Amino acid sequence: MKRRLAGSLLLLAAIAGCGAGASQENSGGKELEVLYRVDVTWPHLEKMLGNAKKQYEAAHPGVTIQLTAVQGTPEAYYTKLALLNRSPDSAPDLYYHDTFQVNADVAAGKLAPLDEHLATWPDWDTQFPDSVKAAARGTDGRIYGVPISTDTRGLWYQKEVFAKAGLAVPWQPKTWDDVLTAARTIKQRVPGVVPFSMYSTKIHGEATTMQGFEMLLYGTPGGTLYDDTQQKWVAGGRNFTDALAFVNTIYREELGPRQADAQNPKLADKVNMDWFPAAKLGISLDGAWTAAAWKPTSTKPWPEWTDKIGWAAMPTQNGQEPGSVSMSGGWVMAMSAYTPHKKEAFDFITVATNKENSMAYSVGTGDLAPRRDVAADPAYSADNPSVQFFTELAAVTHYRPAYEAYPKVSAQIQEAMEAITTGSRTPEEATAAYARSLPAAVGGADKVLGP
Repeated sequence: MKRRLAGSLLLLAAIAGCGAGASQENSGGKELEVLYRVDVTWPHLEKMLGNAKKQYEAAHPGVTIQLTAVQGTPEAYYTKLALLNRSPDSAPDLYYHDTFQVNADVAAGKLAPLDEHLATWPDWDTQFPDSVKAAARGTDGRIYGVPISTDTRGLWYQKEVFAKAGLAVPWQPKTWDDVLTAARTIKQRVPGVVPFSMYSTKIHGEATTMQGFEMLLYGTPGGTLYDDTQQKWVAGGRNFTDALAFVNTIYREELGPRQADAQNPKLADKVNMDWFPAAKLGISLDGAWTAAAWKPTSTKPWPEWTDKIGWAAMPTQNGQEPGSVSMSGGWVMAMSAYTPHKKEAFDFITVATNKENSMAYSVGTGDLAPRRDVAADPAYSADNPSVQFFTELAAVTHYRPAYEAYPKVSAQIQEAMEAITTGSRTPEEATAAYARSLPAAVGGADKVLGP
């Protein structure tokens, strides 16, 4: 797409901090802009895309790939992408996209369906399982992205801290009470150590919703955000309050991070690069990718992690079937509905998600591989003994109800979680506030079930 550098567009580009040269014709050639997120402690995507750019340009003379990085948190990236997507003239041709936002962008007409292209790409049917394909399926049944990663979530624990606390390893709690008992024991017997860490404030965005709240809610009997049978959002209720009550216990009993750390956007770096290696943390509720922080490709490798760190499934609330719970999500490479170069754009997607690049990304990030051939390759799990365990959690995993309204619902959950973290509301008060805000978030009271 040609860039029309009108005053308003210049202002938008200035706000977004992004160049205005993507997709314009350059000396008779074509240029495709690829937008992605980068962080100094998380360089893996940038490396993979750099390699894909070289491969693609070598095989596609006359087409140039412009890689546009967005620095910062996922939430900063979502904001930048939303700004750029306001206009066809500033929208990137391709972008790294979180699956929970796919349907919102489909509804807004921002994403191009890929089905016609996927039908001619053999890898789609042979290498991507149906469960992985579903991550980027719109409510209209069409596919709007090719998965770069998938994941599960569980508990990580520091064996040295457990030994000092007199807690047996390997550790597999059977109920929430078992988790809390371990955290209380660590607090009592190992002073100066953070017993339990989780994401629970607005600054952590979707991590607070998914790694924090949903890992609890979906572990309650029948707990869910959305009732598929009645096709309505669930307005709080006992399950919602119980999930918040667990968080409330963590913070009121001082079993979690200090308030300043809970509000720190770099909490993950503190947990994985400082606290765990220094035996200053007992347990962390987080994703399968956590081990990537300690691998040789990390900015701060920790070779001893395979001896010092253990992992366990997050139990259901009372140990009810299936006994444990996980949540899965992931990221895809998506194509803008505005790009005039759809064939070229899709060709880049196939290069970025081929076996070589998927392998490099999965090994670097610790994310679970979406491709069968990568998952089956011994190199995939060679230096990560946790990967098989987290892959098997797919048997008990849940997916977010990633409908158009979900990002707004998630924002209300983050409000509730932060209120509990700071103590400004009780679990019952935060649940009631969520129930009051839900109709506006999802488009009307007729789309809400209860309370």
